[in-house]
Amino acid sequence: MCQNAINEIWTQPAIFKADEQVTLFFDVKGTQLEAETDAIYLWSWFPSEPDAGNWANSSDFAKLTHVEGTVWKITMVPSDYYHVPADQIVSLYGLLKTKDGSKVSDAFAPDKGNAINLYNFTDIKNTRISDFYPKTIKGDRPFSILINAGKTWSDCATNATQGALATASEVHMHSGLNDWKVIVENNPANLAKTKLTHLGDNIYRMDMIPWEYYGQEIAITKVNAVFANDTWSKLGFDTNCADFLFNSTGIVVVTPSYSLFPQKITKKDILTLVAVNGDLDASDLNYEVTMGTTKVTGKFEGVKPNYRAYIDLVTPLKEQNVDKIHVTIKTNSGANLLDTDMALTPIVN
Repeated sequence: MCQNAINEIWTQPAIFKADEQVTLFFDVKGTQLEAETDAIYLWSWFPSEPDAGNWANSSDFAKLTHVEGTVWKITMVPSDYYHVPADQIVSLYGLLKTKDGSKVSDAFAPDKGNAINLYNFTDIKNTRISDFYPKTIKGDRPFSILINAGKTWSDCATNATQGALATASEVHMHSGLNDWKVIVENNPANLAKTKLTHLGDNIYRMDMIPWEYYGQEIAITKVNAVFANDTWSKLGFDTNCADFLFNSTGIVVVTPSYSLFPQKITKKDILTLVAVNGDLDASDLNYEVTMGTTKVTGKFEGVKPNYRAYIDLVTPLKEQNVDKIHVTIKTNSGANLLDTDMALTPIVN
């Protein structure tokens, strides 16, 4: 089993109950199963052993579905799959294998530090006002937020009280990323998107894949939120009537850099604008290049973290004598990222 650990495991939703449907995802890169394209099976022994006695011939119910690359998934209701009462299921242990067991992965279990642990709802029911998981928010992975509507605060401008949101027929989330830089509003057009799932006991859950939900692939350092019903007549704020703040841990935000290539250029060259790590809070990067009486604007091409833009100097400068050009790079909101002159090297005949 040495050096055969499952590369990554995640679930959708990120927080789930034992008696609701969940999809388990496994990335088998680096395991004996990495090259498998036909079939992979789940072999699990906790909280029960549902395929006991079939190691050499796994049952169809344990078969995973190929997602893409080295990622496989299986969808289940844990209490049904394991035939164990929901309140007795706290974790799932197992491994992955070929049907005949000739190839296997290492286990996902407590001693490996990667058991699939179900969320313990005790604190959110009794003392906590909110929680979220996972604590490191990855843009392309499932992310769940929990609130106890009975503990949220409202009427903050008059006489702050708790629990008004719990009387709402629906709870919605008005939220943004990284101090509200990217926002999904709780408005009539977004009611289906912003609606939370009621889990009972005044507990509501928002499930998302952040990059899909917010429509931007940016590094996420925090999620800001307030909660309300569909008409905003009932509100839900955090302690002291503050906005909710879900801080991501373990995120390293790389400082963007912007440059011009080549550094020495003439009026007969192609200028390349280079953005490394772009601007992680911008959906687009825009440029403006002033060349004498000509101004050229456009958007960078490529995907994060690297962008490029290519500027033809030959055509606009063919009939002009200028000794410099001016380059500006801006975010889609208009904030300047680079604002500089670039000298043109004279052409020697």
